[in-house]
Amino acid sequence: MDYMYQKSGYMRRLIDYFSNMSKLNYYIDTEVTDVSFFKVDEKKLKKSYINFAIQSSKFNLSNVVHDITKRLYLNDACYAYVIENDLDISYFFLDPRYCEIRKIVNGNVYEFAINRSLLSDAYFASLPTELQRLLEVSKELSKNNLIDIPYKNGFCLKYNNNFLHLFPPFFPMCADILLIDEYKDLAKSKAINDAYKLLVLPVPMKDGEVAMGDGMLAPYVETALNVVQENIGVLPYPGKVESVEFSSSNSDDRDKVADATKQMYANQGVSEALMSGASSGSELKLSITNDSADIFRIYRMLENWVSLQMKLRDYIYTSYQFIYKIMDITIFNQTDVIDEELKLSQASLPNKARLCAASGLSPSAMLGNTIIENTIFKDVLDMWQPLK
Repeated sequence: MDYMYQKSGYMRRLIDYFSNMSKLNYYIDTEVTDVSFFKVDEKKLKKSYINFAIQSSKFNLSNVVHDITKRLYLNDACYAYVIENDLDISYFFLDPRYCEIRKIVNGNVYEFAINRSLLSDAYFASLPTELQRLLEVSKELSKNNLIDIPYKNGFCLKYNNNFLHLFPPFFPMCADILLIDEYKDLAKSKAINDAYKLLVLPVPMKDGEVAMGDGMLAPYVETALNVVQENIGVLPYPGKVESVEFSSSNSDDRDKVADATKQMYANQGVSEALMSGASSGSELKLSITNDSADIFRIYRMLENWVSLQMKLRDYIYTSYQFIYKIMDITIFNQTDVIDEELKLSQASLPNKARLCAASGLSPSAMLGNTIIENTIFKDVLDMWQPLK
């Protein structure tokens, strides 16, 4: 698939279209799990929310979501080693050829292992120091060279989550792309043949015999070849024969390349209008809406992974729980979502956090900007006046 992504503009354009439409804007929901929530200490609740927001911000998935989605569409699975320090969390993406899914952990989240025997020395040297140390220590205990990655350091999502073996979602498209290439070669050959013409030089006959020998014919043929274009052939022929053209006279000829391209997108369930121009605005909008649902499914996978990571870091409470939620937003519908959330907010629904998330503000940024604008620099901002 990596080869097809580099070779085929069709494959590259389609994978980039899906992966680049993602826009990870998240918020934190608070759900009541016990009636004692209504008697909880407000200062303690506020502190818990702030800590949860800070930890959620450290994952910084919005900066790597395009890398994640591209790997899911390209390889069916995305593997990464997660490294956390006091300031942030970083992801080292791993080559799927060296990884193996072991089991499902939480919803759409998987545990995976690295096959140490497959790693070249150069690739091993490129791995993070923490991962190198883990592989070196664990290889003595592993009998089959499979080194399990701890849940806290492992990131593994799979696009096709109804089976464990890898099957890239656009793999069936390879056959259609190769078919298009064949039709392109045929179209090129047809264009060359259509431009070809055979010029027939009549050779005089006498009593049923050729009146001119090869020695006499050769200068005439050579002279003719020197004055005609390269796509015109010269043929000496006994008797009188008209020149021959090879252009197709079939009125039912169609553009096979266009037909094959249209069929390729149809086989993948994607509108050709997205790649080569829509016939109508409604057609384009409906196609994008359908494709966006696929991205939203990946958002749910990311939510499950963050939920597991937060539990592993002991963000568990007795009477309530904070839930990391990703807005159903892409680059195509952000304005519509903001308008919808604004209307709900004006109707007094408690969705200010969702409105901020739709606008691109994370919970930690929302808290920080609120304090900065309404407290720290309130005197400065109060001096702002609308243009007159």
